Amino acid sequence: MNKILVAVDLSDVGSAAVEATAEFAAAFKSHVRVLHVEVPVPNYIGNEIVQPVLPTDDEEENVRIRKDMASMAEYLTTRGIEADYELVKGPIVESIIGQANNYNASMIVLGAHNHGFLYRAFIGSVCSGVIKHSSCTVLIIPSK
Repeated sequence: MNKILVAVDLSDVGSAAVEATAEFAAAFKSHVRVLHVEVPVPNYIGNEIVQPVLPTDDEEENVRIRKDMASMAEYLTTRGIEADYELVKGPIVESIIGQANNYNASMIVLGAHNHGFLYRAFIGSVCSGVIKHSSCTVLIIPSK
């Protein structure tokens, strides 16, 4: 298990996933990539009657996200684990699977939120999608 991809959403669940990843990475001397996927903003909001509103990238938010991710990678590094991070935009499940394949990950680590049945039925679950489409081991860290 030489490469571990840990997908984080910058919540407490993501922090728990990084902590669990640190234990595996230390035991197997693995390289870790911390991944955060941002869902892209639609090109416009509106219809033919109303003038479209063009989105602007929130550069402050991107800086904050990169700072948080750098902190996670630095935390792993202080524990003697080689780590880096990546921020990508796209559909969440497809982006995680694509990045894991590009990185040649041996394992994907995800934190699970405790959403109810209706949320899972209508919105779906990132964890379920990753498990369904992954070609490598997937470790799910439950929320507490």
